[in-house]
Amino acid sequence: MNAAPANLAPQVPLQMPAKLLPLLEPRRFKILHGGRGGAKSHTVAQILIMLSMQRKLRILCVREVQKSLKQSSMQVLKDYIERLGLSPYFDILLTEIRCRTTGSTFEFSGLKDHTADSIKSWEGADIVWVEEAHSVTARSWNVLIPTIRKAGSEIWATFNPDQETDYVYERFIKNTDPNALVIKIGWQDNPWFGAEMEDERRALKAVNDDLYNHVWEGHCRSLAGLLFKRKWFNRYELGKHPALNTFLASDYAGGQDPDHPERKPDNTEHGCAGLDCNGDLWFIDWYTGEGEDPDVWIQGWLTLIRRNKPLMAFEESGVILRTTNGSIVKAMQKAKTYVQRVSIPSAGSKASRALGFAMLASAGQVWIPNTEWGDRLINQLCAFTGQDGRADDMVDVCGLLARGIDQMPEAAQPPPPPAPEPKPFTDDWFAARDNADKRTAVDRDRYYR
Repeated sequence: MNAAPANLAPQVPLQMPAKLLPLLEPRRFKILHGGRGGAKSHTVAQILIMLSMQRKLRILCVREVQKSLKQSSMQVLKDYIERLGLSPYFDILLTEIRCRTTGSTFEFSGLKDHTADSIKSWEGADIVWVEEAHSVTARSWNVLIPTIRKAGSEIWATFNPDQETDYVYERFIKNTDPNALVIKIGWQDNPWFGAEMEDERRALKAVNDDLYNHVWEGHCRSLAGLLFKRKWFNRYELGKHPALNTFLASDYAGGQDPDHPERKPDNTEHGCAGLDCNGDLWFIDWYTGEGEDPDVWIQGWLTLIRRNKPLMAFEESGVILRTTNGSIVKAMQKAKTYVQRVSIPSAGSKASRALGFAMLASAGQVWIPNTEWGDRLINQLCAFTGQDGRADDMVDVCGLLARGIDQMPEAAQPPPPPAPEPKPFTDDWFAARDNADKRTAVDRDRYYR
């Protein structure tokens, strides 16, 4: 372990947008909000490191749910301690960070599991940094704020806005708090905004303005939908659809994500839809398995095949398919239920994989039944942002169907209606009789020839 330099105050250049300089002034609440690329967390991490080296501070870094330190701000703080050449001044411990010259500490915790009693030990905190503040519930805020009551203590919050009804947005953005410094910071204010992020920003803006405004400009999500618009989807009564060629698509779920143990495992989703003679896509059946064993959702997949007789079953190639393929094949053989399986490679981001389905829906060519799962499907589509950690497994199924649509034959055109019979003893009726007699004579001569 390197010894901390004695009686040496390091001169460290910090990189922070000029718009965030007011953070250096004392205020009870410091609220930073805006879209991606505004350097909110990076700036806060640098300032807190600097403050911790000036005097002894107890700094708490919290979020709504934190099952492991991998979900905390510990990593960004460690990164900046190393990047700024300050490693000799800090001890990076298993669950906290300590400044060796001032005795300042950084601690990390989740708010969800705390009560007013269990949080009492935080009363002596000088600064609390609330990350992803939009996801912190009103209950957690109402426990946290009265607890942090040391004279001069501050609560800092950083977040990308999500819903207008979120506590932090409603209290500090929609309404004004005289004790709060509120700064909206975006990519425009960040002089270190990189070329790669600029390419990503421009690409999303070219595709969808609503989603772009949410992700990059820091606007709240719209209930009408971001990538997908609610008005795009046609509704119908299940069973009242035209003749269809049916197809199946599946998003198979893996196990618990070890990097995010606080998240529920993904759902396995099987969606069955059919193409009519006009190229419209009609959803007719659905299966959802919540964290189920593969043997269970494979049986659900086979049930949809027996019930709907799809021409093809689309699935995404990857680790999950490789690990479950043997079980799927054995189950098909045992049940004597077969379908042509088509594996589609995973490519690009979640949003880019959903674009094909978005184009189909925007043309008014998607029909979803008035059912519980139909409502759930539309709600998930309209809430879709392409960001990790959100429930979007049903969207993945829709994306697979759209990516496989070039391989789907449309249903045959319905036969034309029969011509009306002519009225008896009219000229048309006698002409029809004469034509029928001629056809009969021709058919007889051909038969006996």
